[in-house]
Amino acid sequence: MFAQQSILGRVVSQIVLAICVVILAAPLALIVRLSFGGEGWRNFVVIVGTTPFLRFLSNSLVIAVVTVALVLIMAMAAAYATSVLRPRGASLITVLVLAGLSMPAIALAVPVFSLVQTFGLFDTYWAVIIPLTALSIPFGVLVGGNYIRAIPVEIFEAAKLDGSGSFRTLVSIVVPICRPVLSVIAIFSFLAAWNEYLLPLLFLQDVDLKVVTQVPTYFQSQRLVDTPKVFAANVLISLPIVAVYLALQRTFRRGLTGGAVK
Repeated sequence: MFAQQSILGRVVSQIVLAICVVILAAPLALIVRLSFGGEGWRNFVVIVGTTPFLRFLSNSLVIAVVTVALVLIMAMAAAYATSVLRPRGASLITVLVLAGLSMPAIALAVPVFSLVQTFGLFDTYWAVIIPLTALSIPFGVLVGGNYIRAIPVEIFEAAKLDGSGSFRTLVSIVVPICRPVLSVIAIFSFLAAWNEYLLPLLFLQDVDLKVVTQVPTYFQSQRLVDTPKVFAANVLISLPIVAVYLALQRTFRRGLTGGAVK
């Protein structure tokens, strides 16, 4: 991009990028600095040692991993069906699925609460996993469908001539080609599931089932908020997200810029 710009254009672009980096990095640096206030590094020791942090961490991990797995399977299957197989009513189905992108999660709280109560899912992981999966599928169908539609038709025709059925084509051809966009879907789904606070608060009353986003409440009360420990808890909560991104960053960047298959 910079190679096609004039010297002045490059300077302006670099300045704008530097300003954007500072704007994005400043709040993160502030959170880390505040997390070392008060007792310093002992804030992290107190969080791990005096709260069920590790138990809550494992609960969040179970919910996030299962949610990501379900979203990847269902979203890619739906994207493949509506983009390649195109059964009767595929366009209407696509519109209805994508309409879920405009639906705020808070608007679904009452009907989801009723469904969870009807099926007896209170105090189970599924009370959180199922709604999170349903909310993440539309995004997966959108980006997955765009990526699949960019795959040359000749690839599907060749697979059909070789006797490959729809399921085998999806598993053996589409999924390997779509690994970059799968990373995008996985990271955003993991992020949504890991940071979810409302659904676990509503449906997981058992202390042994609570999630990591509820750890900061241990340091808040009506009269006192231990700000350094709250920020320290937030830093610890964000570490798994950073780890997931670092593990998938290469394919994630390719997925964000994808849309064509060479």
